Amino acid sequence: MKMKMEQRYELTGSGCLGPGLKDDTEVKVLNRIVRWMDQGAEYEADPRHVEQIIRDLELLGAKSLTTQGPKPTFQQACHSNPLQQNKLRPFRAIAARANYLAMDSPGVQYAAKEICRWMAAPTEASIVALKRLRRYLQGCSRLIFKYPWQTVEKVYAYSDTDWAGRPKTRKSTNGGCLMVGAHLIKSWSSTQAVISLSSGEAEFYGVVKASGIGLGYQALLGDLGWRVPLRVWTDSSAAIGIC
Repeated sequence: MKMKMEQRYELTGSGCLGPGLKDDTEVKVLNRIVRWMDQGAEYEADPRHVEQIIRDLELLGAKSLTTQGPKPTFQQACHSNPLQQNKLRPFRAIAARANYLAMDSPGVQYAAKEICRWMAAPTEASIVALKRLRRYLQGCSRLIFKYPWQTVEKVYAYSDTDWAGRPKTRKSTNGGCLMVGAHLIKSWSSTQAVISLSSGEAEFYGVVKASGIGLGYQALLGDLGWRVPLRVWTDSSAAIGIC
């Protein structure tokens, strides 16, 4: 197949990952590091993004934090002073880098999402949130996913929501993850498009999103010849009743 493709396309190969004697034990895929281990596989996001964020936000002597930051208050969200003109472009560049990093770092997804909501009109509160994220990354600069060999019978999708968590718009946030056994396959943190009038309504929207993601992955496994059932979890009795 590779020979046929090389007849029409210019290919760049970073290696061949696998257990064979001539296979590579570590390759890069879109700058993500993937390793083949005797116990399974490992996956690590591009570490350069964290290093660049820490360099761009020069906070010499700042201590690292274990949390990404509290939710903004109504005063911070609605009445914070606009950012100076010369700081707009650097803020947007760092925020975009954090958003890209969030695809491979579940711990920063919510913080990066909230920071990016200031993209159109950054304020002083947005800089505070970005510096808080930087101090968190300083203490958690690397995240390695470990995927040991396992046997599973189901795909699990977990859903939870933050009802009316946005103080300015009163919109809720969907959060969840997709698990195959003990392996994290996908996680998400996204703002709901509509304003939920109750926590049960917000939780139901979260279950719908988790179910859609789970069904999509179930179909992907079906294309590979694996037929596995899907189970969706939520802690909301109201959402369970609606379902």
